[in-house]
Amino acid sequence: MENLFDINGKVALVTGGSRGIGAMIAEGFVRNGVKTYITSRKSEQCNLKANELSKFGECISIPADLTNMNEMDKLVEKIIENENKLNFLINNAGAAWGASFDDFPENGWDKVMDTNVKSVFFLSFFCPIELLCIL
Repeated sequence: MENLFDINGKVALVTGGSRGIGAMIAEGFVRNGVKTYITSRKSEQCNLKANELSKFGECISIPADLTNMNEMDKLVEKIIENENKLNFLINNAGAAWGASFDDFPENGWDKVMDTNVKSVFFLSFFCPIELLCIL
């Protein structure tokens, strides 16, 4: 029973892993022996968080803007270069746009849809995942 929920030795990717809920999820994985990749569009913040979490285990920063298919492809390529599979994909990255219905711009719509829908779909489809966890 002690090992029933043991995740030590597994591999995870947490999008939006440099702050907020994503950072908390990444920390939980790292502290429990999971090799954890984090991604964020802000590379400096992503690298800093990975360095901070590496004090507790293995955390690797792969900065990427998931609204951009080229960057998403590079992220997936880096994961595939280093791993046979992911045990956990946490699609945590998200965006919101604060505007009234009458003033909502097309670029706001695109940002929200690209981050919250497109990136989740394509990462889930292209990553070599064993278990899918969507937040």
